[in-house]
Order: sequence, then C-alpha cells, then structure tokens
Amino acid sequence: MSAPSADPGQFRMGLMDHLRELRRRLLVCLLLILGGAVGSYSFSAQLFELLCAPFYAAFPGSPLIGTAPAEAWMLKIKVSIFSGIVATSPLIFYQAWRFISPGLYRREQRLVIPFVILSTALFCAGALFCYSVVLPLSLHFFYEEFRSIGVTPTIKLSDHLSMSATTILGFGAVFEMPLLTLFLARAGMLSHRSLLRFSRHAVVVIFIVAAVLTPPDVLSQLLMAGPLVVLYAISIGVAFLAHRPTVEDTAAPIALATGLPTVNR
Repeated sequence: MSAPSADPGQFRMGLMDHLRELRRRLLVCLLLILGGAVGSYSFSAQLFELLCAPFYAAFPGSPLIGTAPAEAWMLKIKVSIFSGIVATSPLIFYQAWRFISPGLYRREQRLVIPFVILSTALFCAGALFCYSVVLPLSLHFFYEEFRSIGVTPTIKLSDHLSMSATTILGFGAVFEMPLLTLFLARAGMLSHRSLLRFSRHAVVVIFIVAAVLTPPDVLSQLLMAGPLVVLYAISIGVAFLAHRPTVEDTAAPIALATGLPTVNR
C-alpha cells in the first residue's frame, strides 16, 4: 500500500520562520544573479549591442550618446546584471519553488521540474514578446513623434538601456500570471468565481501596472495591457481546472437533489 500524501498542515511554520526562509531564498537569488552577472561581464559589449538593435532599427541615423566619463563602465555592469537575471531565471524559479513547496502535498512537491520549465518558458515568452514586438513598435512611435516636430533625436545610452531592461523584465514577470493563479487556486486562496467577480477591477489594475512598467506612451501601455487581459482570461480557465472542491462544493449538488440543507464546516 502506498503511503498517503503528506498533509501541508504538518509543515506549518510561524511568521518568523517564514521570514527567515524568505530571507534565505532571497539571499541565494542575489548570489545567483551576482554569479550570472560576473559570468556575463565579458560578453557585455555583445549584449549591449543586442539591446540597442531595436533602437537603431527605429531611429535610423540617430546616435546613442554617453554623458559621463564612467557611464560606459556602469552600463556594462547594468547589462551584466540584466543578463544575470535572465540567465539564472530557472534557478531563481527553483528557489521560489523551494520556498512554497513545504505548503504543498507530497504529490505536488514532485512537480518541481514542470514548474521550473513552465515558469522559465513563460518568463522567456514575455521577454521575447517585449523585445521583438513591444520595443520596436514603441521606439518607432517615439521616432515619429520627434519627426512630427522636426527634431533630430540624440538619446542617452543610459535612458535607452533603463527603458529596455525594465520593460523586458516587466513583461517576463507579468507573463507568470497563469502559473501564479494555478498555485493560488490549488492553495484555495482564489477561484475562477472570484476572478470573474473582480474582472472589471482587474482590468483597471492591469492598465495601472502597464502604465508603471512601460514607457510613458499609450501604445506601449496597450501592448502590455492587451496581453495581460488575455492572460487574465487564461488564468480564469486555469483556476477553474485547478480548483480543489471544498466540502461545501461537494455538498451543494447533493443538497439540491435531496432538498437537505448544506452544513458549513
């Protein structure tokens, strides 16, 4: 006879234990990013060229300029940190799994490899969508605005890099929405009904998040808000499939058929 699945309740931790564990996982993530950044530093020039490619395609004949003596070195460090985050994202997601796994059933704890693969795939999909679609369209929009007022743009390196890196990482993060919904639904913290009930509020929040994470133009905000609304709709379906029936959910159809009242536990 196989052993029963472990009850997550037996792994219940106090608040300070949770905070210590969170601090430990965050420290490991910082060390992973630092290691990835050090390993990426020798390739920072090539990575910077890759991040600048959408700009040069959208701003023909416009240079990127530096305005401080140490700016090139600081930009190489920032690019290395950005690369470190992307390169070590599977390990970072694994640390996130290690933090939440004590609260899962034993059969669910075995899903670590699918979790890491799926979370990494969603993150990369969001980052790639931003790099190949959002940034080119946004930069082209900005260039046309310069042309409309007859100004030849000369953009700072640091401004372009900050906008590109922040937007790419932001898209990668928000594409994790369906996976986050899956775990919250399995934990009983939300359901498809609650997502449907607050859908109008969610749309407002989505546009606020899009305004914060994207450059200050309507096109970029729409390019993030649109996929987020689609991801929210997908999350409703994920929550429906992942919903764990409660005693009330099981008793309701029986009560409807028999005419007996349900008993809340």
